[in-house]
Amino acid sequence: MQVFENTSDLELLARCREGEAGAWEKLYSEHFTFAWRMARRLGAPPADLEDVVQDAFSVAHRKLDDFHEGRFSTWLYRIVAHVVAGRRRRQKVRDFFSGILGSAEATHPVAVDDQVSARRALVRVEQLLNQLSPKKREVFALKELEGLTHEAIGELLGIPTATVRTRLFHARADFERLARAEGLEP
Repeated sequence: MQVFENTSDLELLARCREGEAGAWEKLYSEHFTFAWRMARRLGAPPADLEDVVQDAFSVAHRKLDDFHEGRFSTWLYRIVAHVVAGRRRRQKVRDFFSGILGSAEATHPVAVDDQVSARRALVRVEQLLNQLSPKKREVFALKELEGLTHEAIGELLGIPTATVRTRLFHARADFERLARAEGLEP
């Protein structure tokens, strides 16, 4: 096992890229507390902090080749911020759909009236989705309803990840505007 005492982040990153055992663990252990504090300060719920940090480090590890210069902690901060923002957006969408459709995890029998209301709400949501352009609807459904990552959607549709993000941004804005016009508050 290699000893990494007094090793700079840039050296550790180079060793990570070379596949050297222990380099990533060292980088992770040196920056975990920083990432955790940043996630907390950015508003991640306390119960989600560990997951947010894990997700951020997972993204960082996957994108090691994208880091070229600057401080690793600055780059990691941006990743943590994106993870927190993404979780916040997904929670907002989940809350929106839960409000419309009701909880799918009801522990008590659902009354027929509630089932009818939920079905009507689902039809309204489908109508809203159908008002989106096919490209926006496709990306919105894959991300918000199926939970795929931007990268997976891009690969599936054969488009760049940046295009996925752009379409999703516009699809969310259009969906929210349409929902408000229908009296459905996100």
